[in-house]
Amino acid sequence: MTISIKTPVAIIGGGLSGLYTAYLLQQHGIESTVFEARDRLGGRILSMPPSKTEQGVALEVERYDLGPSWFWPDMQPRMDKLVKDLKLTSFPQHQTGAHLFDQGRGTAPQRHEIGRASSPLSMRLSGGMQVLIEALTLQLPVDTIKLNHQATKIEFEASGSVTLGMNGYMTTVKAQHVVLALPPRLFSNTIQFTPSLPESLFNHCQNTMTWMAAHAKFVAVYNKPFWRHQGLSGSVSSQTGPLVEVHDASSLHGKPALFGFVGINAAARKAAGSKALTQVILNQLSDLFGEQAAKPVNTFLTDWSEEAFTSTEQDQATSNSHPTYGLPASADDLWNGHLLFAGTESARIAGGYLEGALEAAELATKKLTSNHT
Repeated sequence: MTISIKTPVAIIGGGLSGLYTAYLLQQHGIESTVFEARDRLGGRILSMPPSKTEQGVALEVERYDLGPSWFWPDMQPRMDKLVKDLKLTSFPQHQTGAHLFDQGRGTAPQRHEIGRASSPLSMRLSGGMQVLIEALTLQLPVDTIKLNHQATKIEFEASGSVTLGMNGYMTTVKAQHVVLALPPRLFSNTIQFTPSLPESLFNHCQNTMTWMAAHAKFVAVYNKPFWRHQGLSGSVSSQTGPLVEVHDASSLHGKPALFGFVGINAAARKAAGSKALTQVILNQLSDLFGEQAAKPVNTFLTDWSEEAFTSTEQDQATSNSHPTYGLPASADDLWNGHLLFAGTESARIAGGYLEGALEAAELATKKLTSNHT
């Protein structure tokens, strides 16, 4: 049996940009429905372990970010304002203590004393970045969110409406406008468009690297912050790996932790497997911080290259520099303004960052509200 859904605006993607678009539209009195392919919201925002709820309200738990961890209020005014508007608790990244530089080759890591905190100040959210997603979700009507709904077909009809096929067309959606809050490479690979996207736009999407898609992140949780007792900040730069960059990931009120970015490429990570990779990482942390680092109370590893709703085969290689984001002119007024784009890769200024997700959502909302006036 085919299920039919009608909505003024269909938002494809339940990450930060999609939810923020719905939040902004609601403030303008425009109804929308967010369709998310995963069984959770947040997209590339992921804090582990999952939150516990009581009567539908998320409880404060010890959580650690496996996706974006930081925002910078001095550089990202949208994020700063949203965190304040939602009354979330932020705190500065721990930087007190020495930084370690690991050159490998059997030499001990070099210790560099840090005289002052880096500028601009890096901030984190108490409870993990996931609280941002949870707080936005609470601002929306319950029936706004549809999980486990993967868009596979989008068709613009002569009548001016848009029909979407979900989950092998077992669900059809009728909308006046569609906002794609997904990475361009992902939607250009997984959604059939009728009529087809302009060739210049399709090629641009195919060549746009999905932020974070080639990366993996590891978190080790401990009972005590032993690195701080050693006068260390927890930050490390390593030329050998497997973690090439390490930072203190301690929660504000919970257990201390370290997190790192895995420098091994996606193919090698997959070949090694998570168990072997975890052990090699713990060996590295033990070499850096002492034997206590080899005995965490919990570990988390997320490889974004293996996330089907984030990464494509083209996203397996990392970039040595920050990609240039934004969409070409061929994306403007597409299907007479009925197909719009959000998602951080669509942002021209802060693309790739949380700020870019908000920037893209604001632009899509501005276009939608102008069509409703």
